[in-house]
Amino acid sequence: MVELMAVQDYAQQVAEAISTVINIDVEIADRNLMRVAGTGRYGNCLGQSMAKEGFVYSEVLRTGKQLVIGEPGWHPLCASCKHHGNCPEKYEVVSPINVNGEAAGVIGLICFSEPQARLVEERRDSYLVFLSKMADTIGLKLKEQELLNGLVSSNRYLNSILDCLDEGILTVDLEGKILHYNRVMQRFFAGMPLESGTELSALLGQKTAGEILHVGEKGEFEREVQLAARQNRLQLLVRALPVITEGGVNSVAVTARPLAEISRMVNRLSGQDANYTLEDILGDSESMRQLRERAKIVAASKSTILIRGESGTGKEMLARAIHNLSPRSHGPFVAINCTAIPEALLESELFGYEDGAFTGARKGGKLGKFELASKGTLFLDEIGDMPLFLQSKILRVLQERQIERIGGLNPIPVDVRVIAATHRDIEQLMAQGEFREDLYYRINVIPMQIMPLRERKQDLDMICSHFIHVYNLQLNKNVQSMSEAFRTQLGKYSWPGNVRELQNVIEYAMNLADGSSLDVQHLPARVKMLRQEDRSYRLEDLERETIRLCLQEFGLTVQGKERAAAALGIGLATLYRKLARYGLA
Repeated sequence: MVELMAVQDYAQQVAEAISTVINIDVEIADRNLMRVAGTGRYGNCLGQSMAKEGFVYSEVLRTGKQLVIGEPGWHPLCASCKHHGNCPEKYEVVSPINVNGEAAGVIGLICFSEPQARLVEERRDSYLVFLSKMADTIGLKLKEQELLNGLVSSNRYLNSILDCLDEGILTVDLEGKILHYNRVMQRFFAGMPLESGTELSALLGQKTAGEILHVGEKGEFEREVQLAARQNRLQLLVRALPVITEGGVNSVAVTARPLAEISRMVNRLSGQDANYTLEDILGDSESMRQLRERAKIVAASKSTILIRGESGTGKEMLARAIHNLSPRSHGPFVAINCTAIPEALLESELFGYEDGAFTGARKGGKLGKFELASKGTLFLDEIGDMPLFLQSKILRVLQERQIERIGGLNPIPVDVRVIAATHRDIEQLMAQGEFREDLYYRINVIPMQIMPLRERKQDLDMICSHFIHVYNLQLNKNVQSMSEAFRTQLGKYSWPGNVRELQNVIEYAMNLADGSSLDVQHLPARVKMLRQEDRSYRLEDLERETIRLCLQEFGLTVQGKERAAAALGIGLATLYRKLARYGLA
């Protein structure tokens, strides 16, 4: 219950009004016997306790009923009062101030003269009714205050909920004036005139604001909005819905969320940011140990990485592991395969487009992969197959750290680390004019090479054990080992599909296995019945081995590499390119 002190000003006004009309002093006390209001000699005693003299008031509070004291100071209730037998009051009429059946305080008419006492005595019933009505008036004020306090509390609670949300919210009336907004929206529009009464057009522009105010007719609004007035450019996805009451649409609710945040959410929920670690890069061979060690070091950098390796070696897994180990791990990991998207669509996928940029463009435009990867990592898979006209644009992005959407007029800053990958011989592509040399040097800042499985067959056991464990769980099997013949046959195979093919073979074998061990009969025919052509000799393998032996003989110093280049009959620059290509640097 609200205390009488909460409406003290109102109680004092009532007391003064009564006293003026009937020329009798009035006193009002709360349920704790604190004097809330008073006139005459009690007008200067507000806020004082009446605990030592308010015995009559205590009785009224206890019973909740009116009480008339004809001889103050001599009434039995006054026996303990310090003014007993010598009370200045001549007559007293007291009424409880009840709220919801409970006494919140009392109001009393106090007579200090015999004429006043006789007047009240003669018209006692009328004064009791009158005083009861005045008490009810104060009680109603208390209820009103209680309701107001509840509304204020509810409003504060609602505001605290809105401020807890991670998206901006504001409401605007049908004239375009802002009614309310939460802290997140205030942060989005920092430095702009966001306050109650501000025109929405001052924040979002006349065109966008006009479309938002017409959502009552259209039903919804969703648009990408750029806050160009901010020092740090911010792209928001803005949605608006009509607020419908019994009288129809009376306002519009507008929500806003940063597009980069939406991208991170999509990546997280769709599994695009799968938590691969370096421990998922399996292998005990020296090349794999060196690969993991290098990845640990370069993960902290912002520099571009070029991962080279045949299809199926795990280039994207390595890129994800580097991302998850980097300071950008809380940002998105966005991957795009440059061969999987038609050339005509690849540019819009990478850079996005503005509203109406071309026929068929989605209304409101579209973010490209560079913007979606903001604060994170963009993985350009099979960059060796990227068309030349896009290579120049990628080079410009890497140099200037900004992009331009198709149909856009303003450059958009991007904070993205690029990891590229290819299975192609980029040096040969450059020689054929199919890959820009300047882009090659820009992406090949940190070269990394994943060796094919046929060159590290000592890793077969570890990788097979991993996949056996995976498929035991998936297929409800209990395979615990591989026969020696099974291992031997795997060792003879050249694995053109690398780890991806090995995974496929193990899954096939696990499906056929009916015991605790994998044997040769569980292998697919291409592995079980090896032909001579499976043991092929690749020129690249021979070249790599020749260079490795040459370096072993002459050493890894600058002078040693010069002597090795001379012995191989190639230039020093060519040797360095081949070292990077084969992961021998």
